[in-house]
Amino acid sequence: MRKFKVSALLGGYRIVEEISGMSEHHVIRIMQAKYGDKARNIWAQLI
Repeated sequence: MRKFKVSALLGGYRIVEEISGMSEHHVIRIMQAKYGDKARNIWAQLI
């Protein structure tokens, strides 16, 4: 598992979290599962 910095727009505010996952796609799916349809413009960057 690798660590990623994952960012998303939630209600007009940008949030940034560190999430462990297998790939960028995996951590983006984790972020979508956590915040649902409220999360927009999600991106992940390897730390």
